[in-house]
Amino acid sequence: MKAGHAARWRPGAFGVALIASVVLHILLLLGPAWQVPVTVEPVRIEATLKLPPARPAAVVAPKSPEPMSRAIAKASRTPPRAEPAGELLASTQKRVEAAVALPAKPESDAPPASAAGSAPLASVPDVKPAPREENPFPVTHDPAATEVWPHAGRIVFQVRYGETLDVARMIHTWSHDGERYTMRAEMETVGLARLFRTFAATQQAQGRVGPEGLAPTGFQEDLNGKQSHAVFDWAARRVTLSRPDRVREEPLTGAAEDILSLAHHLAFQPDNMEKLRLFVVAGRWGAEAELTQVASERLRLPWGLVDTRHFHCETRNGEFGIDVWLSREHRNAPVRIRVDDRKQGHVVDEVALEMELDGVKTEFRRSDAEKDMYKG
Repeated sequence: MKAGHAARWRPGAFGVALIASVVLHILLLLGPAWQVPVTVEPVRIEATLKLPPARPAAVVAPKSPEPMSRAIAKASRTPPRAEPAGELLASTQKRVEAAVALPAKPESDAPPASAAGSAPLASVPDVKPAPREENPFPVTHDPAATEVWPHAGRIVFQVRYGETLDVARMIHTWSHDGERYTMRAEMETVGLARLFRTFAATQQAQGRVGPEGLAPTGFQEDLNGKQSHAVFDWAARRVTLSRPDRVREEPLTGAAEDILSLAHHLAFQPDNMEKLRLFVVAGRWGAEAELTQVASERLRLPWGLVDTRHFHCETRNGEFGIDVWLSREHRNAPVRIRVDDRKQGHVVDEVALEMELDGVKTEFRRSDAEKDMYKG
């Protein structure tokens, strides 16, 4: 009787509700969509540390705080992207360090720190660039190198055309202060030569003095009214040659001398010098040349014998040659200069007749026998 009653039993409304409730609770507890995200707490840290962008140009009034209920609802609608624990920790640490490094608002009128929050840079001293040297000469000042060279001198030369014909007198003067020098040479015809041709020439030179010799800055020449000059630009390493009908420039790759300074430049060369390449300049021409020391010679002059250093300068084109003899007993002063102008076809020989060095006049003792033996 009980078994049949149980077989005929059907669930009522209460039973159906009870079963549905049990099933719904099981689904709610076991469903994956309702798991609590593990990144909820880091989201609150990030929202707290993030700073609004700086607006230095204008001051903006702060907005009123958003109601808590609306903020919670917005967060529930847009859940943030979950980050790995390592990346989240690193980014959070960086934001904390940046927030701690932010400087406080300056109270003085000093300029504010940069937007990145870095401390102001230390002031850099105002360093002025070194002034550009106007003329970087290839020689430097050394007083010891100029002690032998007389600070002032005057030499009167007998000028002969060819071997024997006395045609002119030339007065050569110079002075220097150990750093700068000036020179001048004036020549004019004398004796019977005046009856055939009157000739006047003036040469001037200026430059610097150093242990390696002379570095000219300018040279001027006037030959019977025909003027020419040369300007040495050691900064640009060039020389400008000018005359009325032509102006040209030549590069300076090494040493250079004008024809007037050359004789004194040789006084700075050592005895063991063999060859030296240089650019030789006159008023109307300039050419590469080679300078050699020929020998130490005992030169016979009209007024006696003198120990000399013989130098020869030859231009590369072969049109010009200069021989210079410096007297050892007269502080390397030039006592003979022979110019061979092959282009013009003449030879000019200049021999010292009178000499004055630093105010002291040199007395030459003449000898008729030596004069007769002198061949030039």
